Amino acid sequence: MTALGPYAPPAPATRPRNRRLAVIGTYLWAVLPLLTCGFGAPIAFATALARRRSTWTLVGLVAHSALMLAGCGVIGVYGQYPPLWADVLFYIAIGVTSVVSTAHLLLIRSAVWAAPAQHHVPVARLSNMEVVDRARHLREQARRTAAADPMLAKRLGIGRPDLPRQYDDGGLVDLNHAPLHVLTSLPGVTERSARQIQDRVERSGPFGSLGEVMLVIEISPSFEHHLREYCVFIP
Repeated sequence: MTALGPYAPPAPATRPRNRRLAVIGTYLWAVLPLLTCGFGAPIAFATALARRRSTWTLVGLVAHSALMLAGCGVIGVYGQYPPLWADVLFYIAIGVTSVVSTAHLLLIRSAVWAAPAQHHVPVARLSNMEVVDRARHLREQARRTAAADPMLAKRLGIGRPDLPRQYDDGGLVDLNHAPLHVLTSLPGVTERSARQIQDRVERSGPFGSLGEVMLVIEISPSFEHHLREYCVFIP
């Protein structure tokens, strides 16, 4: 048995449906000026600038905002009955802003809404000997906990790698409570001997030591040293 290595957090998974909705949302953002006759251009460019600071994005925000203000300003000056040239200028401003800003936003869409770069969490890399020593230390600490407070050991899942837990016991196996597939992962423990262990515990109660196990269970004595390293006996 080997101790688990350092934990590296997995990359967050994105559901395909959520990803498709996000892509659709970015296209709706890009065509916002077209859908709003140019009036949504300042909002779209301000959003782009907030997400990704760029000189060209700032230029687009200023230029399209100025064009819309100029068109609206000319109409506003003449009130309810503007001259023909003012109407023409207003509609040109709206048309140019709608089309050009939409084209501009479509060009920068992928850059503005690019997925954030994954930040790799540095994980300590231990040498083989350091891993072995660390696991041995964890097993000794877990054994002391089990000896001092068996109920706490059960709540922590010491010796029970089959249970969901956060406590690292260095690879210990509780011979009195571990299921069959965990028992057979121990060196020298076959399926037959694992069933013998379970039957013995069910009939006569938990084992108290490895010596007791070796007396009544069919396990080769050559594995006693390895079992002593990984077995724990929680009543």
